[in-house]
Amino acid sequence: MESWKILEGGLDNVSGFSSYGVHCGIKKGKNDLAAILSDTPAAAAGVFTQNRVSAAPVLVTREHLLKERKLQLVVANSGVANACTGERGIEDARKVADLAARYFKVDHRLVAVASTGVIGEFLPLTKIEKGIEELSQLLPVKKSSREATKAIMTTDTFPKERALSFSWEGKTVHLGGIAKGSGMIKPNLATMLSFIVTDLGIDALVLDQVLKEAVNQSFNRVTVDGDTSTNDMVLILANGKSGVEVKKSNDPVFSIFREALFWLTQELARDLARDGEGATKFVEIIVRGARTKEEAQKGAFTVAESPLVKTALFGEDPNWGRIMAALGRSGIEMIPDKVSLEVNGVTLVEGGMKAKGVEREEAQEAMKKKELKIIVDLGIGEGEFEVWTCDLSLEYVRINSHYS
Repeated sequence: MESWKILEGGLDNVSGFSSYGVHCGIKKGKNDLAAILSDTPAAAAGVFTQNRVSAAPVLVTREHLLKERKLQLVVANSGVANACTGERGIEDARKVADLAARYFKVDHRLVAVASTGVIGEFLPLTKIEKGIEELSQLLPVKKSSREATKAIMTTDTFPKERALSFSWEGKTVHLGGIAKGSGMIKPNLATMLSFIVTDLGIDALVLDQVLKEAVNQSFNRVTVDGDTSTNDMVLILANGKSGVEVKKSNDPVFSIFREALFWLTQELARDLARDGEGATKFVEIIVRGARTKEEAQKGAFTVAESPLVKTALFGEDPNWGRIMAALGRSGIEMIPDKVSLEVNGVTLVEGGMKAKGVEREEAQEAMKKKELKIIVDLGIGEGEFEVWTCDLSLEYVRINSHYS
C-alpha cells in the first residue's frame, strides 16, 4: 500500500483510455448510454453472472471475449436490461456491437456490450444508435469517467469510481474502475456492472486468473438482498500503454498489480453495499472461529441476508437474538455455549448468552453508527469470512415495489 497513490476519479486516470456517457432517450433526462474506448486493442478478461437466466449482452460479450481475449470498446446502457428477450434480444445485442464497431471504426469482435435495467423489455435500437453516434464523435477528444458512471446507474444514489497508481522501474502503472449496483445484489456476482481498465501490459490468461481472484475477494462478498441478477458483468481491459509488462504470474511486478486490483475491487464492492437500495447503514459481518472457512462464509451470508437481522439494523435495535437464530439455522457446525458476539466493539453475547454488565443504552448507542462491524466468534475452529451488506429499510420496499 505504501507504494500506491490513490487518485481522484476513475477511468480518466489510465493512459490510452477514454470514456463518456450521454442521454440517448431510454430514461428521462439522465445519462443512459456509456462508452469506454481503448486507443488500441487491449488484453481483456471477464466474470459474468451465474444466474441461469442470463441476459443477451452477457451471452454476446462472453462469446466475443472467449474468441479473442481482447477488447477495444465497451458500450453499456441503463434503463433496459435486454434479459428474457429471446432470440431477438441476442440479435439486438449483436446489432449494438455492430453499430458501435461501425461508428468507432473498430473490429466488432472487440466490442463488449452490457445492459442494466428492467427485465423483459427490448432495446430501443434507434435511440441507442443515435447515442453511439454521439459518443463516437465525442471520444477520444472529450472524456469523463464520471459521466460514463452516471450512464450505467439505475437505482444507485451515487456514482462509484476508484483509481490508483504505482511505480515500477521508473514507470507508472494506473488502474481505474467504475461500478453500478444497489439492489438485486447477491453473489455471484450482484446486480452490478463493473468496468476496470489499466495501462499495464499483461497476458490475457494471467489477467483472467487475477480478475477471478479479485472478484472472489470483493464483489462476491457483497449481499444486499440475496437476489442474483441476470446481467452481472465485470470486465477488465489492459492496453500496455505504461510500458510495464507482465507475462507470467511469477513476474515481480505482478504481486503489486494483484494487490492494487484487490484494493480497487474491494473499494467498489464496499460502495455497492453502502448504496444498497434505501440503505441507511453499511455493515461488515465477520464470522470467525468456525470449523472451516466455508462454514464461516455460509454463516456470515445467512446473517447478512436475514430480513429480521436487516430490519433490526435499520431500526437500530440491538436484538442480537436474531443473529444467533440466523446462525443456528444456517446449517453450520456450532456450539451455542461457545459463541460470542460484538457490535462496534461492544460485546453483546458471551458464552451464547447476554453479556454481563452491558446496558441496553450502550448497545443501542453502538447500533446508531452509520457503519457497523459485527463480529461473531463461534469458538470451535480457525475458519473466518467477511461479508459486506446493509440494512433493509422502508425505502427498499418502496423502490422495489414500483421498479418497472
